[in-house]
Amino acid sequence: MKSEMNNYLNQNGVLFAFNIWDINSAKAVIDGAAIKRKNVILQTSASVYKQISQKQLREFVNSYAEEKNITALLHLDHCKDIELINNAIENRWDSVMIDASDKELEENIRITNKAADWAHRYGVLAEAEIGQVKGVEDDIEVRRSEVASIQDINRFMKETRADMIAVAFGNAHGEYKGEPELKYDLVEYTVRQANIPFVVHGGSGLKDSVLKKLISIPGVKKINISTDVKLAYRQGILHASQNGFLEQKGFQATKVEACIHDAIVDMVNKKLDLLPE
Repeated sequence: MKSEMNNYLNQNGVLFAFNIWDINSAKAVIDGAAIKRKNVILQTSASVYKQISQKQLREFVNSYAEEKNITALLHLDHCKDIELINNAIENRWDSVMIDASDKELEENIRITNKAADWAHRYGVLAEAEIGQVKGVEDDIEVRRSEVASIQDINRFMKETRADMIAVAFGNAHGEYKGEPELKYDLVEYTVRQANIPFVVHGGSGLKDSVLKKLISIPGVKKINISTDVKLAYRQGILHASQNGFLEQKGFQATKVEACIHDAIVDMVNKKLDLLPE
């Protein structure tokens, strides 16, 4: 049994996946997607997942996306804990990422298949990673990038039962320092060999021209945006401060929240504008 997410990934082009941390951030992303009439993925990191009320978030995303007449899917990102993955599956997340990329290839394959087999019992998709995407994202820190080799990619795709594959090709989590040296040939090779969607990690900070190039590669189906959501949140606070909304006298929390909401919506709109009609 395959999930609704499988249909969207395979029939509806590229989906942007935005990291969220609560209902307010989820609402802002959905509002931005609704303006552009685009479907979207909402991602929770493992650390965020443990802090939120999972059932309430699931129910909110379902009902609010339906109200806005779009589809919003939920994904558990970069999780190394099998028990946490099982919990997300039980709480009806649409997909989960088992991240065993720091292990030896054989162990990565074993752990990936264990998570994928459990996910498939519930119609949930499993994402896995080969190579290591450097940078810091929430509680995940990788100091050195390890670009995946063609040999390892071939074995990984042959021996795992993952539904989505993320490959380290010079991309990074967090903010880029200078121009990243992206190996597009590795992306193109993977999508030619794989019958599953390719996931781009580290989409934040990439130039629009780079994102458009990745979007144009058949088989690239999911592009992750995390840091840019947080920076939009920060920009919203700065805008509120510049407009005097943080002053103690007459302080209105709703005005600050509106600035944050609008900044995230604007960022989401700009990303979604990169997608073909």
